[in-house]
Amino acid sequence: MISFLDLPGEIRLIIYAYSLDPNEYVSGYRKIEDLLAAETDRTRGPMCTYPQPHVKCYTPSILLINRQITMEALHVLYRIPLNLYGTPSTYFTMRPMDITEFISEHLLQQIHYGVLRLDSASKNFVLPLLDIWCESNCLESLDVYRPRGTPIPRHHWYVVKSKLRTFSTLVPVVFHKVDDPLKADTATIKSMG
Repeated sequence: MISFLDLPGEIRLIIYAYSLDPNEYVSGYRKIEDLLAAETDRTRGPMCTYPQPHVKCYTPSILLINRQITMEALHVLYRIPLNLYGTPSTYFTMRPMDITEFISEHLLQQIHYGVLRLDSASKNFVLPLLDIWCESNCLESLDVYRPRGTPIPRHHWYVVKSKLRTFSTLVPVVFHKVDDPLKADTATIKSMG
């Protein structure tokens, strides 16, 4: 019987890239949005009766097989560009959700390529993320996509932009103004400029 480790390294790397997706955390956003929709549909009651959202985090099975496979797979995982969107709106929790409720702080610090997609100046999302990266990071580049024009509220965007510019002294940060930051194709923009 042939073992997975008997496969050529090049084939194993392709399998890792296919089976690992750091952007899978966005499915947790959908669960929160579904919960929000369900709570909005039912009759209003005190906010304290609303369930607190909880996102179940998991470790991909391929990372649990053995040390060699884990090392090889993590090497691939950390090099897959991570698209970061502002956390979902959860007014009924009476607190903003933190990105680390969806992605581990360790993964955020180990990625090599980050893509921030800001459809609004969400300082409650960006500032904690920058704190994590200032503590430790392996970023080789960070692309920031934002809408054309100044997002509202302006003072929030000023704070976010200022912090990102300061962070750019540590990591190369490239700003992109696009029509829709959530849908902008990174490959097209990189080839344009």
